[in-house]
Amino acid sequence: MRQFGGFFPYRSQSDIRKSGLSGRLWCPPSVGWVKFNVCSMEIEDKVGCGGVLRDSDGVARALFSGPFAVKDFFAAEVGTISMALDLFLAMGWKGKSSLIIEFGSIEVFSWVENKGSRPWLLNTFFKEIEIGLSRVSNVSFSKVDKHGNKMAFALAIASLKRPG
Repeated sequence: MRQFGGFFPYRSQSDIRKSGLSGRLWCPPSVGWVKFNVCSMEIEDKVGCGGVLRDSDGVARALFSGPFAVKDFFAAEVGTISMALDLFLAMGWKGKSSLIIEFGSIEVFSWVENKGSRPWLLNTFFKEIEIGLSRVSNVSFSKVDKHGNKMAFALAIASLKRPG
């Protein structure tokens, strides 16, 4: 999202909803929250992921990008959420900020929200998420398209273009 004079033109999610651009622009989290945008990408036989953690001022506090050993997009998307939780905890943010994890897959979003709909084959990944969630006090999940997740999307693409 483009900044103007150090300020975001849309300061809250409700401002974006009113504009009709909901899900299409990155919006900073409220004060006291940090937001982890994550993205997984599958091209041909390669799967990669990327993520960026930003504070309420929009400052990037952590980035990750890399290939996934699994060759399934959904497993990678769920694994990327688990990686974001692990990184948040490893950085010592627990107790300092609440966490929003924003990602693009509507299927994975529904699986996160409804345990009964989760595919059995992804059970191991969801167990890792549940362990992470039990260690982080306040986590919220949000669905966004790639336009609202541009940096994470770019990191996922970069992970696929790296040799080796």
